[in-house]
Amino acid sequence: MIIEDERYDGQPDFNYDVIDENQHVHVSHERTSELYEFIQTHHQIRDRQTHSQLQADLVEHLSQKHGAN
Repeated sequence: MIIEDERYDGQPDFNYDVIDENQHVHVSHERTSELYEFIQTHHQIRDRQTHSQLQADLVEHLSQKHGAN
């Protein structure tokens, strides 16, 4: 005998076979200020010098918080 677990686990059931194909979603291609700031921050983090400084700051923070072992 097979018993299925029918409890709701909080995760939505995505059954893609029954998605309404007439659903229209508007996609914006505008560069909003939030997007521009995100891209700018991403480029700063990707910068090797900034990356190294952030890494050194993290190591220093962790050693101050947990002690230098």
